[in-house]
Amino acid sequence: MRRAVQVLAGLAVSGVALWLTLRGKDLGAIWAEMRAADYRYLAPYLGILLLIHLAKTVRWGILLEPVARVPFGRLNAIAAVGFMALVILPFRLGEFARPYLVAEPGKLRASTALSSVVAERVADGIFTGLLLVAALLAVPDGTPGVRIFRIGGALVTLGFGAVLAFLVVAYRSRALAVRIASAVLRPLSPRLADRAAGMLDAFIHGLRLVPGPRKAAEFLLLTAVYWGLNALGMSLLARGFGFDLGVVASCALLGVLVVGVMIPAGPGMVGTFQGAIVVGLSLFAPGEAVATRGTAYANVLWAAQLVQVTALGVFYVFSRHIRIGRLVTAGSEVGAELEAEESEYRAGGPG
Repeated sequence: MRRAVQVLAGLAVSGVALWLTLRGKDLGAIWAEMRAADYRYLAPYLGILLLIHLAKTVRWGILLEPVARVPFGRLNAIAAVGFMALVILPFRLGEFARPYLVAEPGKLRASTALSSVVAERVADGIFTGLLLVAALLAVPDGTPGVRIFRIGGALVTLGFGAVLAFLVVAYRSRALAVRIASAVLRPLSPRLADRAAGMLDAFIHGLRLVPGPRKAAEFLLLTAVYWGLNALGMSLLARGFGFDLGVVASCALLGVLVVGVMIPAGPGMVGTFQGAIVVGLSLFAPGEAVATRGTAYANVLWAAQLVQVTALGVFYVFSRHIRIGRLVTAGSEVGAELEAEESEYRAGGPG
């Protein structure tokens, strides 16, 4: 029932986002622009998407390395399937796929792997938030909507910065972090506070080992490469639709997209993805062009990413590294493992 509600809620969000994106637009003109686009840019864009996948996979391996050295073949297969699950499952439930698939009894706990995914998201949130703010500072103040996006970028940066600060506190003092979380939740529900505190205690266990300075520098470099490739690829494909996006425009568009897809939506992030691209383009292009060529570009960009990620995931889903039958239950099983670790820590088990 809970999964059904999540799916229906995601579909509802996607439906509303698509309606808002396409409302008042000429669908025939959009289709005509999609057919008339220069698709010579599509092949190199797909190549860039493969480089993006490799950068993300190697970066994840750096975070896992202090705990367990996962062979690249296994890491690559799990990353491909995990990224596919993240795209096709609603409400970002696919975030649990990678931690569950990479976990190994006695070697790598699911809580530790989940901590690595959270660390990724925090680093990406801070980086893209700062990128969006910096890019929009170069946009004239009179541009419609630019101030709202500047505020949005600042809020995203501050939000993920607060999470980072909490993780630092958790790394230095697990007991203090648990007390803080319990104090915040207790006024809402004492039972929820007790349960969340216990599960957080298990989760923080995975933060105890972090990469050394050299590996941390490599992680940050790969983060910059990863997002730089994203901006480059989006700018390249945009040329096929008549948009010449410079560095500022492509970085701002990327930042708006990241903020947009943070909204939990249906499978494939449909609706929120297209809406974010259209809104981002409106900062740099005339409204008439965005309504037709821009919307066409948003749909092709979305389809290219969806097809590439899904095809790569399907290719690896049948490899010996993947347990197919357990993909659907990854979220609930990671939660169950965290609860088991909670009981273990409360009983005075491994610290």
